Amino acid sequence: MIVEILALLLTLFGIAYGIFKYRITFWARRGVQSETQATFPFGNDPAFHPDVILTKRNAAYVMDDLYQKHKDKPFVGIYGPLGQPTIFINDLELIKNILIKDFEVFVDRIGQFNFFGGDSEVFTDRLWRQQLLTLKGELWKDVRSVFSPVFTSGKMKLMMHFMKAISLNLQEEMRQCAEHFNPIDLKGVFGKYSMDTIATCGFGVDAGSFGSNKETIFVKHARTIFDRSHWDNLMLVCSIIPGLNAFCKMLKLPFFKPVETKFFYDIIIQTIQNRVKTKERKNDLVDLMIDAIHFEKTLKEIGEIEAYDNVIQSSSFAHKIKKTDFDETLVVSNALLILVAGYDTTAMTMTYCAYELAKSQVTQDKLIQEIDEVMSKLAEDQDFPDYNTIQTMPYLDSVLHETLRLHCPIPLILRNTAQDYKIPGHYAVIPKGTDVSMLAYSIMRDEKYYDNPNVFNPDNFSKTSKEKRNPFAYLPFGHGPRACIGMRFALLEAKVGLVSVLNKYRIKACKDTPQHPMRSNSSFLGNPRDKLWVAVEAR
Repeated sequence: MIVEILALLLTLFGIAYGIFKYRITFWARRGVQSETQATFPFGNDPAFHPDVILTKRNAAYVMDDLYQKHKDKPFVGIYGPLGQPTIFINDLELIKNILIKDFEVFVDRIGQFNFFGGDSEVFTDRLWRQQLLTLKGELWKDVRSVFSPVFTSGKMKLMMHFMKAISLNLQEEMRQCAEHFNPIDLKGVFGKYSMDTIATCGFGVDAGSFGSNKETIFVKHARTIFDRSHWDNLMLVCSIIPGLNAFCKMLKLPFFKPVETKFFYDIIIQTIQNRVKTKERKNDLVDLMIDAIHFEKTLKEIGEIEAYDNVIQSSSFAHKIKKTDFDETLVVSNALLILVAGYDTTAMTMTYCAYELAKSQVTQDKLIQEIDEVMSKLAEDQDFPDYNTIQTMPYLDSVLHETLRLHCPIPLILRNTAQDYKIPGHYAVIPKGTDVSMLAYSIMRDEKYYDNPNVFNPDNFSKTSKEKRNPFAYLPFGHGPRACIGMRFALLEAKVGLVSVLNKYRIKACKDTPQHPMRSNSSFLGNPRDKLWVAVEAR
């Protein structure tokens, strides 16, 4: 019996290997230049590189190795797990076509592999598969149309009141560190601010992050949900290998962060239930979710339509919202994404921004000067800039955009072809169902688009510099209809926090400030590997 089982396993292995070897000739057979070295069964897609799976290197660095090797080519073919073909796009005009001009062909973000457990029926895995990140086609459009209203400029003006109140807690934390000459862990303090802001503005919940010297359970679960442990990487491998995938599903093993996911899901559900019971309305994300569940919103009632929404409306799959598509789980799962992703990416951006300001006092002086000028012009009954004022601070904008360029939270943009696509200006055709990747991290560090690309320089985003540069050389939020829906909220939150801090305090490097921070090996995002310590002093 053992001999027969071994023979069967060897046969299956041989078949799988043969299929893999044939598949990795896919691009060559179509005359497309490709990365030739591919390791069975993972291929040569940097996201599945052994160093990434084993958390030896951050995925962005492995992706950048590939980009540097092929950056002079407009596109290059690569192979994912089991030899599935993928194509990397380097040319900015092609990126523009994919993200905007030919959006109908590239509506979907993920095709062959779903990083959240494939078709796993475990409840927490299903939650992640029903989010804007992974939803496809018409259902994605419906869900996006429900959540778009919470991020309009009108809603941002209302939320600024809450951001300002929470920023006072951030100020107090800085005051205590300055008075006691204590160095400050930037991600720790900005993580508190970000968590309290998204919890309050989006859900009317007090996360209480500033109320304790210890990390709250809110922050702990939000921090770890995008960290990749060895177990997480093992489950990722299992999710993409058919036999192991089926075995895990049979055992009903969760593929992605079940404890953290259930924690936030329960909080959101309880908040909705309490809001429905009390009939209190705050016009925040919770109210929009309740509207969606009870189908009280239609596409025409959304109000403020962004430019990219017009692309959606004019596309061939534009249609009315289908009420039958929505249920409580679908809507709440997207609120979960907004809460968790909104926490980590904004906290990370503010962390790197403050770090760069600590290292460059000249830049910090210039930003403080702009803040002081704005504060001096406020009316007598104002103690903080309003929404319109804070949106017209050009150097603050430049500092934040340069931070996002140099320390891009998400290293790549993914799309999937809905039909065969002939690449404009080339003979090559991308077949239907092929994943398409654009390496945002590497493009934004390319000397073709930025002088001294590894040096922090806010002048990269002066009016003159932006006019000279292709706008698609800046990709932290993506572009087009599937760009980050929370971009406006994230930038406003960061601006309020930074203005509040720099209005009273100066950030300086200390003996524990690292010279060259590295991205964490265990995080797919850009979180720093080590704590970024700085000193704070009163102005």
